[in-house]
Amino acid sequence: MLRTTAYFVLAAWAAIACAEEPVPIDQEPQHRLEFQNAHVRFFDVVLPTGYRGVMHIHQFDGVFVNIEPSETEAEDWGTAPAVRPPRQPGDTYFLGYTAKPKAHKVSNVGSGVYHVTDTEILSGCGPADLPDDAPSGPVIVENKRVRVTRIELQPGAEATLRGPCGMLVAVTGGTILARPPGSVERIEFGPAGFKWRDGLQPIVIRNTGPEPFRAVDIVVK
Repeated sequence: MLRTTAYFVLAAWAAIACAEEPVPIDQEPQHRLEFQNAHVRFFDVVLPTGYRGVMHIHQFDGVFVNIEPSETEAEDWGTAPAVRPPRQPGDTYFLGYTAKPKAHKVSNVGSGVYHVTDTEILSGCGPADLPDDAPSGPVIVENKRVRVTRIELQPGAEATLRGPCGMLVAVTGGTILARPPGSVERIEFGPAGFKWRDGLQPIVIRNTGPEPFRAVDIVVK
């Protein structure tokens, strides 16, 4: 019995020793850092069919928005891989990596492209202008770090984005007219397009395109 136990302990240590050493998230080849400031880092992650991921570390809270679905294989560091069913476009979730960092890798084992964005939350933005009765859309996530809402605008429809700061992430492409106080900005989005905003004043956005516009709005508290 002692010999058997010792064998399994040695085998477990050998497996850990042989495990792939994790790298920082921005060294994973398909995690493209598209934007960074004092409050967030925005990664656009595109895994082609057959791509085998590199073990990497998540150490900041993140809001993940799925853009294109495919079956994936996820492997936490030191554990066996597990196959995940496709997540659908627009599926959004918050993972609290600041309190509990994690190393893992994700491979695309499906027939499509796996596309997701990761908005890392680095620091807060100060006092929030977040009236409970006026979210920009249905609330997906609400915690001490973020308020995340779903934006679905038919042609000509409007929504109000609030501060103190936030990231709008497009699920579909579209043309948006944004009206910050005292100005107007026309924005062309592709899927996984994004727009950062600062300031406490609300911003009204209007879908000026011919198709429905779907997005996720991440208010950083």
